[in-house]
Amino acid sequence: MKKYDIVVIGAGSGGLVAALTAHRRGKKVALIERDKIGGECTHSGCIPSKTLISSARLFNAIKNAQIHGLPQFTEVSKLEFKQVMEHVNQVIQDVYETEKPGRFEEMGIDVYIEPAGAQFLNPNEIKIGDETIWADYSVIATGSSPRMAPHEGSETLEILTNENFWEITELPKSIVFLGGGVISAEIGQSLARFGSDVTIIDRNPRILKAVDEEVGQLAAQVLQQEGVKIRTNAEVILCQQEPNEEIKITLNENGQETVIMAETIFAALGRVPNIAGLQLEQAGVAYTARGIQVNPYLQTTAPNIYACGDVASPAKFTHMASYQANICIENILSGNHVENDLTLVPWAIFIEPEIGHVGLSEAAARAKHGEINVFRLPTASGNRFTTEAETVGFIKIVMDKNDTLLGADAIGAHAGEWIQFFTLMIKQGLPLEALADTIFIYPTFSQMANKVVTKYLQAKNGA
Repeated sequence: MKKYDIVVIGAGSGGLVAALTAHRRGKKVALIERDKIGGECTHSGCIPSKTLISSARLFNAIKNAQIHGLPQFTEVSKLEFKQVMEHVNQVIQDVYETEKPGRFEEMGIDVYIEPAGAQFLNPNEIKIGDETIWADYSVIATGSSPRMAPHEGSETLEILTNENFWEITELPKSIVFLGGGVISAEIGQSLARFGSDVTIIDRNPRILKAVDEEVGQLAAQVLQQEGVKIRTNAEVILCQQEPNEEIKITLNENGQETVIMAETIFAALGRVPNIAGLQLEQAGVAYTARGIQVNPYLQTTAPNIYACGDVASPAKFTHMASYQANICIENILSGNHVENDLTLVPWAIFIEPEIGHVGLSEAAARAKHGEINVFRLPTASGNRFTTEAETVGFIKIVMDKNDTLLGADAIGAHAGEWIQFFTLMIKQGLPLEALADTIFIYPTFSQMANKVVTKYLQAKNGA
C-alpha cells in the first residue's frame, strides 16, 4: 500500500493549490481526480464562459462601431457560431496543456485519474479503483455540480447546463434560462448579442438577487435593452416537447398561468456539492445537502480530513477555493491556527457592464450597523469611461458612522478590477484618506476608486 503525507481529492482550483502547496512544503502528495485536471473552472466554468463573453463583447462592439466614429460594419451578419465555440474549446485546451497529469507527475506528485472517484474505507485508507492508498491527512476539494430541479415533463427533454453547453455548435434560435443568477446573466447576454432570443425566468422578485439592489436594477435594465426578456416571480409548472420540436413551458407568473415557447432550456438553478460516492460515513465525515461540515479551520469531523471550495463553502468562487486550499495545508502542517474568514469575499459578475462587490452591501450594512454613510458616484464622471464610450454604471461605497469602510458595490467597465482597491482597504483597515491621497495614473478606469473616496471626503467637508 502506497502511503502519503497528504492526499488531495479533486483536481479543480482548490485541489491543485492544495496539492502544489503541500508538495512545495516537502510533503509526499497524491492527487485524485474523476475526469480531467482543472475541474469545472477550466473545462466548464470560468475559462470557457469568459472566453465566450469576450467574443460576444467584441462582436457587439463591432456592431456598434459607429459609437466610436467608425463606419457601420455589415459583415457581422455572417456569424458562424461553430467557429466561436471552436475558439472557446481551443482556449480550454490551451489552458489544459499546463494542467495535464504529466506536469504534476514530473514534479513528484502522484496523480490518479479514476472515473469512479475516491472512496474512503476509513479516515486513512482510500480506495481508487482496484488500489488502496494510505493518507496521513486528506483534503477534499471535489467541487459542485449544476442543481437540476426537474419539472413535470422535463425528464424527457435535453436540458443544457454549464457542463454540456460547451458541446453545442449551433446558436440556439431561442433559449430559456431557468434561474436568474450569474450564469444566466453572463451566458444569456452573450447569446443575445450573437442573435439568440433569450429569456431568463426567476421565481424571485428580481434577477441577480445577491447583488446590491441598485446594481441589480441597472444590470437588468441593460440586459433588457439588449433584448433579453426577464420574467420574475415566475415558477415553472410544466415542460412539454411540441411536435415542431419546440419546448412549451408553462409558468405560474405573478399568480397567473402563462406559456412561453423555446428551442432550448438552460438550467442555472444553483449548485450542489459533489459528495456522492465518497463514502464519507466510513471516514467519520459529517455532511448535509449543502456540503461537508467544517470548523473555522476547514477541518471536518474527522480530525485528519479537511475540505475546501464548493464542496464545503457557501462562497462558491474559484478564488475562494484557492484561498481555502492554502488554509487547509497550513493548518495540517502547522496546527489549526488560520481561520477561514468569509467576512470579506470579493467577487465579480462578468456581464457588460461588469459588476464588482466586496464587503457589506448597503442593505446588509444598514441591518448590521444601523447608522451608516453611503456615497454614490456615476462612472460617467471618470474620463477614461468617457473616452471608451463606457459611461453606464456607478460605484457605491458604504461606511459606518465613523467613516470606516464596510463595503463597495460597482457596475461599470472593468469593475471587477478596480473594486479590488476596496478589498485591500478593508483587509488592512485603511482609512479613506489613504486611498484619497494615493496618486492614480490618469486616465485609467481604476481612478474611479480614488475619485469616489475623494468626492465623498470633499462633500463631507463642504469643499
